[in-house]
Amino acid sequence: MTDIISIPNIENYTIEIIDGKLIATPKIINLFLTEENFLAIDLTDAKIKECIISNGENIISSNTRSLRGILRDTWASMPTSKILQNTTFNFKLENMKGKLGYNWCPKINMSFQNKDANGCSKELIKMLNVNKYNINIKIELKNGTIINFKK
Repeated sequence: MTDIISIPNIENYTIEIIDGKLIATPKIINLFLTEENFLAIDLTDAKIKECIISNGENIISSNTRSLRGILRDTWASMPTSKILQNTTFNFKLENMKGKLGYNWCPKINMSFQNKDANGCSKELIKMLNVNKYNINIKIELKNGTIINFKK
């Protein structure tokens, strides 16, 4: 065989030879994204691997189920008036329980209309900025890439 195989960015791979075969495994690169870059990434079908939101020593959320869950925890740490003054979501001060796309959230005693993961991430960053909270989050994107954001 005389074909040449070229692998760009080979430094991003761990190289092994197993049973006479060259195995190139992508390394996980722990780069931290800027806020602007984080907000530009498509988080559809992404998985939260780690997340801590804090206000000094006070943990606001360590939720890893979903961005929506992390956002709910963040809202729960805020006065209702501050949420309503700064949100990009639609809220009702009553239990709408599924009507018109609203979901009841007992933590904040309000109903909100859902948004997708990208809408939730934008709202989350906005609420973090409003409250001057810190975040350290690791997310696995749909394509397997791991991203990190720390603020």
